[in-house]
Amino acid sequence: MALATDSRNSRGTAGTAAPGPPGASAAGMAAGVGASLIWGSAFLVPVLLGGWNPVIVTLGRYLVYGLLSMFLFTLGGAGPRRVLREHWRTALAFALAGNAVYYLLLVIGIRAAGAPLTDMVIGAIPVVVAVAGNVLAPAVTWRWLALPLTLVTAGIALVSALEIAGVHAYLAAPTAEKAAGLLAACAAVAMWTWYALANARFLARQSAISPAGWSTAVGVATGAVALAGLPAAALAGQLTTPSGTHPGPARLVAGAVFLGVVVSWAGTWLWNLASSRLSPAVAGLLVNLETVSGFGYVYAARQHWPGAGQLAGLALVLAGVALTLRAARSGPRAP
Repeated sequence: MALATDSRNSRGTAGTAAPGPPGASAAGMAAGVGASLIWGSAFLVPVLLGGWNPVIVTLGRYLVYGLLSMFLFTLGGAGPRRVLREHWRTALAFALAGNAVYYLLLVIGIRAAGAPLTDMVIGAIPVVVAVAGNVLAPAVTWRWLALPLTLVTAGIALVSALEIAGVHAYLAAPTAEKAAGLLAACAAVAMWTWYALANARFLARQSAISPAGWSTAVGVATGAVALAGLPAAALAGQLTTPSGTHPGPARLVAGAVFLGVVVSWAGTWLWNLASSRLSPAVAGLLVNLETVSGFGYVYAARQHWPGAGQLAGLALVLAGVALTLRAARSGPRAP
């Protein structure tokens, strides 16, 4: 996620759930869908980069994100400097939890358990965030959320069980290795869920900070984290070039630029925009499109269809997302 369920709702954390204007909600859903489709490619790029170490992929992504954010930061004048000066500790914590550590765990999961299984485990984030968000900021009645949550959870569980059992599995690997990758993916879920909710509370209190401005501030902090991590990665022997010539360094650079500019900065900006216009529950469940798109991108890169069971799981997730959008438009609001 992927990367930020950032300001889920600037109204919600205060305890209210009044919906915004219809146009704002439509724009929020469009931005949320766009962000999720972009974030889905974060599962594909490590697959295309083949044998490159997950640490190298992570550092490359966030060094690019940091460089772009620093460039925008210098052009922004006094406003961004004031934001970062006043909130650098928060930006640093979010850079670690929501970006660097989260994505490192995700890439480790992809290498050990395969991209589709990791993708579906990460797909639990929208469910967790939607439930926690609706508890903290009731926006839609639980009766309307029950069926979408059930469908999404069932779809994720079905695909995960099939991949672990090896039924038309994407990756042929020992069960112990897949279990280790699954643990890494679960840790990524916990890390990003904390970040999402903490960031939502922060932006609800700091309504003067723009979505683009906060994306840039966190990007500067993320770049600093990646830069500081380079010596440690080198000492630990994590920066070695993989054997063979394919994929070469040029593809690594292209992948890092795409991840840093499009997935990190643009995706986070779109999600900040969506989060300021949608309730936490609706925004959380919209992230399931990241799961579905990531699953589709990975299988498309291999040019074959997933098994019938995996397709059934994806259909359940999509049905849950469709019901979420319906509830967002016409569902009764929580008191």
